[in-house]
Amino acid sequence: MSALAAATRGAGWPPRARLRVRDAVDKLARMRLTPARRLVLALLAAVLAASAGRSDEGAPERVIRYERDLLTVRLTSVPVTDVLDELGRQAGAQIRGQVRDLRAVSVEFEAVPLADALHRLLGDQNFALVYGNEGRLKSVRLLGGPKAAVAAAPAPAAAPAGQPPAQGIMEAFGKHARIAIAGHLGEALGGQDASLLQLFDLSVHHADPTVRAEAARIVIGTIDTDPSLRASVLAQLNAMDDAALGAFFRSMAGDNAQEVAMQIMTTARTSEFRSKASAVLQQLRSGG
Repeated sequence: MSALAAATRGAGWPPRARLRVRDAVDKLARMRLTPARRLVLALLAAVLAASAGRSDEGAPERVIRYERDLLTVRLTSVPVTDVLDELGRQAGAQIRGQVRDLRAVSVEFEAVPLADALHRLLGDQNFALVYGNEGRLKSVRLLGGPKAAVAAAPAPAAAPAGQPPAQGIMEAFGKHARIAIAGHLGEALGGQDASLLQLFDLSVHHADPTVRAEAARIVIGTIDTDPSLRASVLAQLNAMDDAALGAFFRSMAGDNAQEVAMQIMTTARTSEFRSKASAVLQQLRSGG
């Protein structure tokens, strides 16, 4: 074989493979689409389009969006653990503890304050929201459901049968209109108004004692000045003995439970609230 032949063959000449492919393409292009073939192709395209449409329609919408301490969800049969995991991912927060009721949820709500949203998702399981100095959510602590002492207490007349008093208080907070805020609270929540649940969470969980105190003053003042809310909260508290009240404060406020009780004692204008707070403070200080 000459040097020229070897060089041209090494460079892919003659291009036999390319010629064969080109011939095949030309033959396909020259194929005549008979009416029967056109019908088959049209039917095939219709079947594929219908199948794709059914697939799109059958896929349930799944929306989980956390922004400015508000949660938006549109869910169909989604495990509640998946919702919490996605919340933690978007917020950069830790989810601590275990979900007591491992169930799938089908629910839809728009821009609901996080505390209220979690009550809807978790049912009667207690939890605590922990925020950083700048109001950023740091963790969600799942507390394993209502305390046994609280759950065993007789239900007040204002609450549905079988509902723990602690849950009744949270539901009463959740029904209250939003409240205008400013200063440290506005900076912590990134807005000009807040739900009573948000303010309650700040009052017991925020890392900055100034924010906690300011939020507690608004929560206590709101309860004091709203006759309907005051009556509802008192009914729930009167359904618990001192031991149950102490357990309730510990479950909701953790290490800040004594501080919250002291804040109620020094701020509340309603004598019954001050009396309850005094009893709770004694329970907490005695370790009961």
